[in-house]
This record gives sequence, C-alpha cells and structure tokens, in this order.
Amino acid sequence: MDASGFFSADSHVNEPAAAWDGIPQALRAHGPHFIQDPPGKKGLYFGFDGHNPDPVGQTFLAGTGRDPAVVKDTIENFTWDKWRGPWDPEARLGDMQRDGVEAEILYPSMARNFYALSGEDTALQLAGIKSYNDWITGYCAALPGRLFAIGLLSVLDIAFSVTELERIAALGHKGAMLPAELPDGMSYADPLFEPIWAAAERLGLALHFHININQGSEREAYQIPIDAMVDMGRRSVKRAITQPDILLTDLLFGLVLEHHPGLRVVFAEYELAWILPFMYRFEGIAKRFPREYPNLPGMSSTPSETIRRQVFVTFQNDPAGIAAAAALGLLDNCMWANDYPHGGATWPDSQAIVKEQLAGMDAATVKKLVWSNTAEFYGIT
Repeated sequence: MDASGFFSADSHVNEPAAAWDGIPQALRAHGPHFIQDPPGKKGLYFGFDGHNPDPVGQTFLAGTGRDPAVVKDTIENFTWDKWRGPWDPEARLGDMQRDGVEAEILYPSMARNFYALSGEDTALQLAGIKSYNDWITGYCAALPGRLFAIGLLSVLDIAFSVTELERIAALGHKGAMLPAELPDGMSYADPLFEPIWAAAERLGLALHFHININQGSEREAYQIPIDAMVDMGRRSVKRAITQPDILLTDLLFGLVLEHHPGLRVVFAEYELAWILPFMYRFEGIAKRFPREYPNLPGMSSTPSETIRRQVFVTFQNDPAGIAAAAALGLLDNCMWANDYPHGGATWPDSQAIVKEQLAGMDAATVKKLVWSNTAEFYGIT
C-alpha cells in the first residue's frame, strides 16, 4: 500500500439490495424493502413493515455542501446509477483517488436501520446482520488491501454475537460494531455483555461504536421537525457529546475496560472534544472513589491511563480537539476519517481540509494522524 496517501478510519458503504440476499425468505417478507415514493414522501426509501422508512439518497450527500435544494433533489430523485462508488467497489476506487485516500475502514449505512428492530423482529435483525457481514466481505475482497470491513453484532442475542465474532474474525474483518446507545434500562456495564467483551479480547478484535447507530431508535427520528433552535441544540448535544460520554462512562466506571485490559474500543464520528473531560476532570473523581466509597471496587488505572491504552477516536475536521489532544498526549489515539459518502464528509476535499486543520504540525505527526495510527491499530502494512 502507498503510505503517501490517507487512511480513512471511518468511511461507509451504501448497501444495495444484494446486501440482503442472505436473509431467509420467510423473514425477508417483512423487510427490508426498497420503497419508491412511500405515502407523503418522494424518492427511494428503505424500511421494514411497521417501521418508518429511511431515505436512501440521504446517505449519498458528500460533496453537496448540504445546500437544501441539492439535498432535496438528491433524496427525491435518487437512482443507484447516479453515483456508483458508495455501493460498487470498482467505481469506488476512482472516488478514493480523487480524495487522496489509499485505504478505508468501512461502516454501514442502510444496515443501521436493523438496530431499530427488537422483540418479535429480533430474528430479522440477526439475519440482516449476518447477511450484511457476508456481503461486506465480498465488497472488500474486490479491492484487497484497500478496503477493510467492520462487522455488525447484536445486543439482543449475546450468544449470536459471540458466534458471529468468531465467524467474522475468520472472514478477515478488522473489528465489530455494537450500537452506540441502548434503550432505557440497558447499559454496557451490565454483566450480560461479559461474553462479548471476553470474546473480542481473546480474538484481538476491536469493538466499534458509531454516532447515530442506536438500538431501538428509528432512523427517521432524526428527521422530525425542529420547532425551536433549542430543540436542534439539545438533539445535537445528545448525539455528539452526551451519547459518547455516557457510553465511555459505562465502559470505564462499569469496569469493563478494567477487567479486559486487552480490549480496545473505537468511537467513530464524534470528533475529539467530548473525551477531554475524562483526561483531566475525572482523574480526581476516580482517585477519590477508594476513600469515599471503600466498599466499591476501584480502578487499578486512572481513566486517562485506560483511555490511552484502550480507547481510540476518529476525527474529520476538529482543529480545537486536535490541539487539546496534543496538549494531553492523546494523539496516538486519534485516527483521521473522511466519512465518505455521507453529508458530513470531507470528501472530495479531504487533502485541503487536513492541511488547514493540521497546519503547524510537523510532517511526522501529520502522517501519524492520517495514516500510521490507523494502519498500526488494525495491523495493516
């Protein structure tokens, strides 16, 4: 691989219908369906019986500048042949070269909707996850050494997820993903999840948590009308700040990372600023715990020590976060990403954006952030 390019630690595929061919027909009858112009909407949508449909074109917005007219046109007049790269690996190569990206770690797009399923739909979620994991294996095989898969897991069936971890490890996946937010009453600090932590640690597969991939939440919930600016602000803070903070709190103070020092976790697309309080403010809290709560189990490492050892974060365009990470000695844990082909992507202008936000850093540090950290983390040479 040509290490003079960029290595994106968080890019996406936009799954075509073929991604769901592995779902048994008895389950597939309930979805997923591709629906053209559902009631009250225009465009191609993806959905399940009894669930809100999700616009396919919404995930093809990179390079549009999020201009409202362009977004509306992209969603309402979407067709697969307008942009092949997000779902066709051979066409994707040209998009990568345009952005100066040599290699990518791949997350899903439409598959996120499977995490809205639960209860009677659990079997469909598991079948969809397995079908996606098989499809993404073939997608990456089309560009060997350049595309690398993150498989999907379920929190609804722990035994399934342990078996699936074993299976995707054998398929060559570089890690696995769990939903970043759980329904009320569930927490990753619960011993229920212990078999997943143990299996991931034993297999050496990092576990990944990606913004806006939540168990039990409809994707369409993020499209609800905003009646006031404060509503938009609260939603944004929850999504980008509160969600990862709560998740990391459960993993740290729930002693998941303490009990599994070989387990590594990745927080994708949250940028960097949200993690900074853990590097300083919570140090004192953790040190006081043994004195104030002597009956509770303590940590053998401080939060910042555990984070440096086990927690890794992707970023796209966060100059302030990068400066703070440098001041706190956290640059080894930061991995650049372009978020292709979603609306928040730096594609196709990643090189100019990286140059601007990392201005003033020496060449070795820049290389660490845009290439070496990711390549070393995933064991790719």
